[in-house]
Amino acid sequence: MLKTIASIRKSFPWFKNNRGYVYADNGATSLKPQVVLDAMNNYYGYLGTNNHNTDSDFSYQTTKKIQEARILLAKLINAKTNEVIFTSGATESLSMFAHGLSSFLKNDENIIMTLAEHSSDILPWMHIVKNKKQLRFAAYSIPNIIAKIDNKTKILAIANVTNLHGYTLDIKNLVQLAKHKNKNIIIVLDATQGIVHNKIDVQDLDIDFMACSAHKMCGPTGIGLAYMKERWLDKIEPLKFGGGMNNQITLNSFTYAPAPDKFEGGTQNIAGILGWSAAIKFLNNVGWNNIHKQELELVKYLKQQFATLTNVTITNPTTKLPIIAFIVKNIHSQDVANYLGRKKIIVRSGLSCAKLTPYMTKQQHVVRASFYFYNDKHDVDCLVNALKQFKTKDITYGF
Repeated sequence: MLKTIASIRKSFPWFKNNRGYVYADNGATSLKPQVVLDAMNNYYGYLGTNNHNTDSDFSYQTTKKIQEARILLAKLINAKTNEVIFTSGATESLSMFAHGLSSFLKNDENIIMTLAEHSSDILPWMHIVKNKKQLRFAAYSIPNIIAKIDNKTKILAIANVTNLHGYTLDIKNLVQLAKHKNKNIIIVLDATQGIVHNKIDVQDLDIDFMACSAHKMCGPTGIGLAYMKERWLDKIEPLKFGGGMNNQITLNSFTYAPAPDKFEGGTQNIAGILGWSAAIKFLNNVGWNNIHKQELELVKYLKQQFATLTNVTITNPTTKLPIIAFIVKNIHSQDVANYLGRKKIIVRSGLSCAKLTPYMTKQQHVVRASFYFYNDKHDVDCLVNALKQFKTKDITYGF
């Protein structure tokens, strides 16, 4: 990498404040570098104003910084600036898409998803369908997904990286095959986990909608992105109504402001937007290729070290990312996670909001250890050594 892992970790206050701990729950949320905290504190401490007007230099600067952040994110995903909509996170973005597309879905049309999707993607579509037959689930593979698509398929809603197991799909290939089978299919991508590891080009992928969250990629919580291809901007109804999203209001009617304002009613999470902008600049500075290289080294080392554990089964052996889902023989995953927590190793147990996964994997719960570019081989060693030392007597309830 351009910088050593040790020097990168110095950019994250968490490591200084929690010495001796291993952070392996990046699939849930990532750590935040100091530049993100500084950007947010600068807004609250020095600007403090709302945007949407230029009545003072302060509000002008706030409006300008939000626009700069939008341009930065548009460049990151190769979108037009008006196609980038700020939301509270991927959950709101996906709900916005389902809400907006519900009027386009006819009673005899269907939606295709996979059994590996996050609940934030499953539930909005489950909510809008008129009958259960409209929602069809496939196993997480291109052949299984394509086999489900027919001439009545309206929407394909899918993640390019799964939340629990870190499985990946070649989305570009999938979209090409899906549109060959049904040229009118609408593609909705949940990139919440995927954009963390690799940049996404929405034009190259030829998708209609995309959702992601800042907090998975070193940014703040409570801020996310909804990408909406330009041809949809005038067709989709907004999810929120209020200040900033209208042009004119009369006694009998109102008109929408142009996108993206149309979809951003109310006071935005301004500090979150500016913090996310700082996070993107930080990641760009580290280098996306360097991040990818470090993750490849980590996943290789993870698999090598886990192979030495006789009582542990990896449930995602084909993962290409530093995300290991595993079970310890005859021990509930929550007990394992609690044990690791007492060893200062932070992981996640259960299904991590991918609650339909057992229909595909037959596993009702796992432990997920998810690493990021600021993790190193020492972190992996701590996890593996703790698992080697694990005994049944180590099981407790609570801390």
